[in-house]
Amino acid sequence: MRAATLALTLAASLAGLSPAWAAMRLALLDQNGLTATLTAEPDALSRESPLVATLTIDTPAHLTPALPALTERFRGFTVVEDFPAGRVEANGRARATWRLRLTPGPEGPWRLMPLPLTLKDARTGQSSQALTRAITFPEPPPLPEAAGSPECAVTPVWVAPGWRTYGLWALLAAAAATLLLALRPLLRRARRALHERALSPEARARLELDRLLAENLLAQGHVKRFYYGLTGIVRRYFERAHALRATRQTTQEFLATLTARPDIPASVKTALATFLDAADRVKFAGVAATPAEAQSATDATRTLIATDAAQQPRPSPAGDPDSPPGHPGV
Repeated sequence: MRAATLALTLAASLAGLSPAWAAMRLALLDQNGLTATLTAEPDALSRESPLVATLTIDTPAHLTPALPALTERFRGFTVVEDFPAGRVEANGRARATWRLRLTPGPEGPWRLMPLPLTLKDARTGQSSQALTRAITFPEPPPLPEAAGSPECAVTPVWVAPGWRTYGLWALLAAAAATLLLALRPLLRRARRALHERALSPEARARLELDRLLAENLLAQGHVKRFYYGLTGIVRRYFERAHALRATRQTTQEFLATLTARPDIPASVKTALATFLDAADRVKFAGVAATPAEAQSATDATRTLIATDAAQQPRPSPAGDPDSPPGHPGV
């Protein structure tokens, strides 16, 4: 049935008759015996339905036209489909036809760009060129506004999850609880570190000393480890209180740095040298320390820190800009 309809349409065109459905007829080319025509239905674009068109090229029988890709020559159309409909010769003339189906897009302009035609001459074997003109389709009318009310009221419906979903939620809750339990010591340690950083160097050193004594290293026989802890507390105190690099220096380098600091009393320097020398003999020379000597070293650490801290300026009351600032607990 479709083939018969197309045949009747082509016959009517060759006889000089226009098809009854050709509501739009646009001339694209008419020169030197060449004609190109675009007929379409309906007579205007519509955003609701595609445009059905026919591209016809009428030439002398010895010329065969070739077109570029039609899908690349249209603008403003979301879908462009072309179907070659064949070639018919009669009375020394030839007519080639292409069927087009064009779906207009939401925004224009809706145009057909110029078509470069390649015409091959069967008698000479040579090819020539011809160019059609560009055409602009009229803008389609706007879509009608929706009227009336919805047929039904759309309300959300709660769908109960399945057992698999409940199981997944339970696994996630268990994983979250396990993660919180694992992170709890880390959070406690981080909170303690933040609290200690806000303390003065003296208070922080006393706290570290109490923590070292709570380990009860002397009763377990870890004397050398105990002395390492004592010297570390003293070095960290001087590093924070006097902005030194005490924890990254040898004993000789540390004492040499103290000698060049006039703000540190000579009594503190002498006591510190005596303390470090005794501790180095235990740590490096293999000298065994008695419990009484370890207790004496602990008392010397407290005295050394307290003596140096007493020489430091105290923090000024808030709002007194004339008082010297205290040492931050870094």
